[in-house]
Amino acid sequence: MTAGREDDSSSEGRYYFLVPLLLGCLVFLNSLDGDFVHDDLSAVRYNEDVTAISDADGQGRSRSSIWSNDFWGTALSDVKSHKSYRPLTVLSFRWNYLVGGFNPVGYHLVNVALHGAVVIIFAQICRNRLKTTLRTSLISASLFAIHSIHTEAVAGIVGRADILATLFFLLSFSFYHRLMEERSQSERVGRQCFRWASSVVLAWASLTAKEHGIATLPVAVLFDVSSTFHVKHIRLSDKRVHRVGDLSPTASCSSSSKKVNQFHRIVVTSLAIISMTLWRLLILNGQLPTFSDQDNPLALSHHLLTRVLSLLYLPAVNMGLLLAPVSLSYDWQTGSIPAIVNWSDGRNVISILFYLSITALAVIGFIRTNKIVIWSVLVMIVPMVPCSNLFYAVGFVVAERLLYMPSLGFCLLVGHGLDNLLIILSTSGDQQVNNNQGTARTTSASGFIQKIKRSSKTSEPVAAVQEFPWRKLMRRLIFISTVVTATSLLTKTLVRNEEWSSRKTLFSSGLRAMPNNAKIHYNYANLQRDMGDWDQAVFHYRKAIQLWPSYSSAHNNLGTLLLGRSAAPVVETERNRLVDEAERHFRQALAVHLKHVHARYNLAVISICHRHNLDQAVSLLIDCLTLDPQHKAAKKLLNFLTVGRYRSPPIHDNQNRQGHQINETVEEEEEGRGSDLRQQPSITMDDLLLILLEK
Repeated sequence: MTAGREDDSSSEGRYYFLVPLLLGCLVFLNSLDGDFVHDDLSAVRYNEDVTAISDADGQGRSRSSIWSNDFWGTALSDVKSHKSYRPLTVLSFRWNYLVGGFNPVGYHLVNVALHGAVVIIFAQICRNRLKTTLRTSLISASLFAIHSIHTEAVAGIVGRADILATLFFLLSFSFYHRLMEERSQSERVGRQCFRWASSVVLAWASLTAKEHGIATLPVAVLFDVSSTFHVKHIRLSDKRVHRVGDLSPTASCSSSSKKVNQFHRIVVTSLAIISMTLWRLLILNGQLPTFSDQDNPLALSHHLLTRVLSLLYLPAVNMGLLLAPVSLSYDWQTGSIPAIVNWSDGRNVISILFYLSITALAVIGFIRTNKIVIWSVLVMIVPMVPCSNLFYAVGFVVAERLLYMPSLGFCLLVGHGLDNLLIILSTSGDQQVNNNQGTARTTSASGFIQKIKRSSKTSEPVAAVQEFPWRKLMRRLIFISTVVTATSLLTKTLVRNEEWSSRKTLFSSGLRAMPNNAKIHYNYANLQRDMGDWDQAVFHYRKAIQLWPSYSSAHNNLGTLLLGRSAAPVVETERNRLVDEAERHFRQALAVHLKHVHARYNLAVISICHRHNLDQAVSLLIDCLTLDPQHKAAKKLLNFLTVGRYRSPPIHDNQNRQGHQINETVEEEEEGRGSDLRQQPSITMDDLLLILLEK
């Protein structure tokens, strides 16, 4: 009878994963009409590794370049490379390009489909590997499917790297866990080797999708090690009290063979971890990516106390985003999170409470051998280690899409806790009813369920009648709170999808969320510049410089707009003022960033057109080509000045003409990923350059 009930229950919950799958697909359905925005342009639209598909045309980049270039198409050996090695993700973009070109719908559709696959596998791991209840699995997977923190990963095309890394992470763990489930020594060696090899290969795939995929096998090994500590305890499940002694999946094996197999498994997997780590370091060619204090001011602070306290606070910020994704932004760099400079800052209390809570949770889970809690804590912590600034400074302060993988552990903890709370309330209610009938079920310290006969008392029914409605009310309150939370998350996710649909909506949302972020003002200024609203562009460039005085790209772009305005029909004094201010901003950009190629080029233009100093212009252009031999505009202008075809300063053209921007969209998007070292060639006043070349 019992077995029959279990089979029926299993049959009834066979397709439970369709609920979170449906939620996950529907909530991101409105992201399909989004455009290429922010980092999508650099990583996909203008990435030659995505568009070069043929070796025979003599112009396309070879297929092997995907395996030797970084995520943005720069050779890993180049000092300008960010060392973000994600060939599998770039390959998926290339497949998208082969099928539909640069139609963004196809890219977004793949992202949503991959997110749905992650939801399904997560639900299956919760239910079949971690042995959670059906309700825990359903709540956890549904929360993961609709969580607003995932908008950047799913609605942003470059977020595919995080989705792919998470997908292969879950598949790798599933194979490894099946390896742990071997029941006897009679298991075929070939099957064990296949499971282990599959786990390693999938872990490598996760690593080639994104860097924090390196955490895949360490999570599996640490989970495996924790299963050797067995503490008998009591767990509530399915409205009944069960004895759960050994939660290890290898509990049915003999102790000696189990330990031997586990030792071999951990050793060979540890060797695989070391091998993959060494391989990843070898790809860096002995170089680490370099970032400026603008990219990560907290990690690159010159004060040790400020650096330590601020970095200790960042994990608490990430947890806050998972708990309450209210204020979300596409960028969290300059000015978004003020530095903690001393111990008196109240945010230190938040950091302390966070570390105490996570430590207590880990210790309790470890002592009780609660594999649900252990897995959740490991997934929340280990994948964040590579981007924690612990080993080297990374190029960001906080990145929402990096929370895609750790949110698995968070969602499982929420589902597990909520399920246990409901079980406790339901079990207590059942116990009160049993008391009214003359029996009660109590659990002894050893975990066995005993029936204790009790005599009926006149006071007991009254107490039961009074307490049972209270517990029923609590269950209703929990249900209402859950519905309200889910509705809020759904609404927030739908709104964020719309914000990620275009540059205009994305950059506008950033201004609302992070008004003190200099880079957000800079990107918004670029947007207004491209839309032709130069007044707004100048205002936000100035605001970016006010928030971050050493913002070299903002100085450069502001100088370009001022130089462009000087070409319009204005009085001589106004023209001189604009040129002088533009020159000052170009020199400030060079003072901050000595190798700023475009600032040098713009100073060369001023030297020719306004200072009539050809020698200085030639010197600046030579410096430009020394720093960037591929700078086409500098190469053409220098060639013109040095061939002797033109030796007198050009005549000013005072006709009404619009100056052109230095930095097109590509530079702005590269700013989005924290660098101005790989910007496109300047276009300062194309008409002026045309006059020079023609004459």
